[in-house]
Amino acid sequence: MGKGKIVWGSTPEETLAKMGVQPDFTAGPFVRWIHRSVDSMDIYFVACAGQQPTERLCTFRVAGKRPEFWQPETGRIEPVALYEQANGVTRIPISFESAGSVFVVFREGGKSFDPVVSVTRQGQPVLPAPERKARIVIEKATYGVLSDPSRTRDVKAKLQAVVDGGELTFQVARMAQGDDPAFGIVKTLIVEYTADGKPFKISGQDPEEITLLTATSSEPVAQVRGRADGRLWLEAWQPGRYELKTASGRTLPCEASALPQPLEIAGAWDLRFPPGAGAPEQVTLEKLVSWSEHSSPGVKHFSGTATYTKTIRVPSNMLGANRHLYLDLGNVQVMAQVKLNGKDLGILWKPPYRVEITDAAKAGENTLEVKVTNLWVNRMIGDESLPEDNSRNPDGTLKEWPQWVREGKPSPTGRYTFTSWRLWKASEPLLESGLLGPVTLRVTEQVNVR
Repeated sequence: MGKGKIVWGSTPEETLAKMGVQPDFTAGPFVRWIHRSVDSMDIYFVACAGQQPTERLCTFRVAGKRPEFWQPETGRIEPVALYEQANGVTRIPISFESAGSVFVVFREGGKSFDPVVSVTRQGQPVLPAPERKARIVIEKATYGVLSDPSRTRDVKAKLQAVVDGGELTFQVARMAQGDDPAFGIVKTLIVEYTADGKPFKISGQDPEEITLLTATSSEPVAQVRGRADGRLWLEAWQPGRYELKTASGRTLPCEASALPQPLEIAGAWDLRFPPGAGAPEQVTLEKLVSWSEHSSPGVKHFSGTATYTKTIRVPSNMLGANRHLYLDLGNVQVMAQVKLNGKDLGILWKPPYRVEITDAAKAGENTLEVKVTNLWVNRMIGDESLPEDNSRNPDGTLKEWPQWVREGKPSPTGRYTFTSWRLWKASEPLLESGLLGPVTLRVTEQVNVR
């Protein structure tokens, strides 16, 4: 059309692909991104909304520049050591923790670098992580207008056929093909399934696209790390002989020696509660359990921040040159602040609840303090067993603001919380809360790569 062209009958993505234009960024499900160019730098913010630790092979439409990882939680900046550049793009396998994110920054100049493209251990591929097909079994799948049984369908067999065909991402509306239970009406899909035996539940509505999660391990085998001067080192979580292949075809062998086995921190814990929150000042837990399972009503219904303390013994063989020591808290409900020997090691707010303690730990006895904060739900459920302290409508809304709230005074009936709407009942189940563990010490080895 003159100096231009009009294209119809295809999507913009299809048209650009026919023109040989690569997508600016691609990755697996749940990954979102923003790209900004500043001077000669390309800056990508990449975030994975998945609730399971996972690795994604991310492709960036950038070539000829050295990538760096800028960690938003710690501020650490380090060169990317494992990547591949070809056909105008850069491919980087990125390991995301639960709800993880990272800035990937491409900068020009600097010393030429021969990047690592793959890593094996004992001859088996480690990085990029080999793709593993999880066995997915659909236990229950219902689609339609869920409030009306006549307009819902059991789509268990239909969805299992989709999964068996290799598709884990699909549009909800696909379940209407061949048998639409409510034509022209937005429908809901609820799926209960297992992936390698681990249970999951997911839901979505037309015309959304959903992805079935698969069970993954949160513990890596090894990580390749880069230094500013171009040298490499391998952080090995498992011993063995490793081989790093570079883009130029070189093979870089290295050996990780035998590592101490993870050490579980067992035994009793002291647990302190803040004053005025309904819980006793201090209790001793013979083992880690949820606060909701404690015999004391004050502990059972506590909401807020409580402090665990314990003296732990670190064996001398877990420390030393080229050793990295990690504290893994296991299951935490919901957030934890960790201090070791008085050194603040930061806040852990999502799995894996793991922090490096190398610089704070010493051989022998160490003082560990973990402050754990849970949600308000348990205290609000506990308050529903106490007498009413205001006037409410049958649906749970306030008739009027009570005088004691307006004056900033405590509840006359001893309640600890106040809401304008009754959200919970006394009969509802309590949420797991606190440090549940198991708490373990884990060692990795730093292997310098020649």
